[in-house]
Amino acid sequence: MQKVFRDSVHGDIFFEKDMFVEILNTPEMQRLRRIFQLGGSQFAFSSATHTRFMHCIGVYEVVNQFINLSEFNSIDEKEKDLIKLAGLMHDIGHGPFSHTFEKVSNKSHEEYSAEIISNKKGNIRPILEKYQINPDEVISIIKGKHPKKQLNLLISSQLDADRIDYLKRDSYNCGVNYASLDTSFLIRNAKLIDDKIVYPIKTVYAIESYLLGRYHMYKQVYEHKASIAFDTHFRILFLRLKDLYDLNFKFKEKRISKYFYSMFDRGEIPVDLYLELDDMTTIDIIKNLVKENDEILSDLSNRILNRQFFNFKVADEFKAKEIKNKLKAKGLDLKYYFIEFKPKKTLIYKDGIIDGKDQSIYIQDSNGKIKSFNEFSLLANTIKEIEHEKIAKKYMFPKEMV
Repeated sequence: MQKVFRDSVHGDIFFEKDMFVEILNTPEMQRLRRIFQLGGSQFAFSSATHTRFMHCIGVYEVVNQFINLSEFNSIDEKEKDLIKLAGLMHDIGHGPFSHTFEKVSNKSHEEYSAEIISNKKGNIRPILEKYQINPDEVISIIKGKHPKKQLNLLISSQLDADRIDYLKRDSYNCGVNYASLDTSFLIRNAKLIDDKIVYPIKTVYAIESYLLGRYHMYKQVYEHKASIAFDTHFRILFLRLKDLYDLNFKFKEKRISKYFYSMFDRGEIPVDLYLELDDMTTIDIIKNLVKENDEILSDLSNRILNRQFFNFKVADEFKAKEIKNKLKAKGLDLKYYFIEFKPKKTLIYKDGIIDGKDQSIYIQDSNGKIKSFNEFSLLANTIKEIEHEKIAKKYMFPKEMV
C-alpha cells in the first residue's frame, strides 16, 4: 500500500502501485486541486467547492470496485491498470471552472486530456512508458474508442464510474439528497457479457432511482439559475475581451495576451499555457480586469467577482422590448446586457448508439435474455415525455432594470 485518501464519499481509497502514486504527484494532476468540480454551481450551493482532483480519485475507486468482481476476470491485470488510469485521468484536461471554460475555449476538455496525456514534453507520458503503458490506449478508453470494447464501459457509458461518482459527490457537497444511489447493490450485481455490462432484473428499481437522481441533479443543481448566470457572464466577459482585442485595446492585465491571444487568433490555447490556468489564476485575472479602462469589461468583471449576476426570466416579447428600451436609454449595449438563449434539453436516458458510443443499459431477464432497460422500466414512457418537454426561450439582463 503506497497511499491512502480519506474521502467523504467512498471512505478510504487505496493506491497500491507506484505508477498511480507517481501520476497523482505530477503537476498536471495536482493542478486539478485548483479547479472546482461544479464551476458556477458554487454560487448557488455555497459548500459545493469540491475539486476535480477528488472526483478523479473517486472515479478510480468506483472503477476498482467494479473490476475487483469475479465477473470481470476476463480482463487481465494490465487492462485493469489501463481502465484505472483512464478513470484517474479522464478529467485531467478540464480548464478553469470545469465545463464553464469550454464555453469560451473552442476546444473540449476531452481533447485537452488527450493532449496532456500524450504530451512528450509533459510529465504523464514518461511515467506511463516507464511502466510499459501506451498513452494512446489510455486515451482511447477515455474517448470510448478502445478496440476491446469491454475496456470502455466503465469510463464511457450510460451507467459508468464517472457518473456514479459525480452524482454522489456533487449531491453530498451541495447538501442535497437527489442522488442517494444504491451503488454498492448495482456494482456487486454487474456482469460482463458479450462486451456489455449487464444487470439482473432485480436492479431495475435501483437503476430507475439512479436515472431520476441524475435528472433531479440537472434540474436543481447543474441547471440552477445561478449556475447558468455564472456561465453566461463568463462567456460574455470573454466576448468583450475578444471584441476589445479586435479593436487593438491595450490591456493593463498582461496575462490576457499571454493566455488568450492565441485563442482569439487560432481558436485554442497551447497546452503548456493551458496547464498554467486554474480557478485561482483566472479569478486573479478577473480581479485585475475590474481596473481596466473599459467600462463594460470592468462592470462584467465586477459582477462575476461579487455575484451580481443578471436577472433570469422566461421570454416574454412585450416585456423584453420594454427592458431593451430601458437598457438603451441607460446607454447599455444590448450585445452584453441583454442575453437571449434557449437552455438545452436534459437527456435522462436514451437507448442506442449516441456519438459513436453504446448508451444502452442492459438487463438480463429471468430466462437469461439480455434486453434494453426500457423493456422493463415502468418509467420508460415518463422519461420519453420529459425528454419531449418544450423548452422556453429565456433572457438575462441587469436586475436593476426590473
